[in-house]
Amino acid sequence: MTHERTVEGVNRGHARRQRAGLLRLAVLGALATGLGACASGGESPFGSSVFVDPAKYDLYDCQQLATARKSTNDRVVELEGLMAKAETGAGGALVSGLAYQTDYRAQRAQRDAIDAKLARHNCSAELAPPPAAAPAAPKRRR
Repeated sequence: MTHERTVEGVNRGHARRQRAGLLRLAVLGALATGLGACASGGESPFGSSVFVDPAKYDLYDCQQLATARKSTNDRVVELEGLMAKAETGAGGALVSGLAYQTDYRAQRAQRDAIDAKLARHNCSAELAPPPAAAPAAPKRRR
């Protein structure tokens, strides 16, 4: 009987540890979800209040805003491609979320802030063509 009681006690202890581990995992998952919700911010769905300095683009002119928007938009498109590629693999949604989601949200928030600044200044997001170089003076022969 002593051996059976020992085995029974070990099995109960193992089951208790498993339940405790599952409970810890559930708590960590809830905590991660809650923190993710906090990072999503308030003003836009991409958390501009969390990720972007509201005064960052105050001194930019239209050309600088258009340049900043193009580079930010290029990064957003790049991150979208990386996230789509990551999601095709095993555990891809988790990898995508861990590796790219924060940067993606920050870049989207930054792009939103630039768009708001462009609208306030009545600017176009299109880059103006660079000024044409003056033609070189022909060389004289002696």
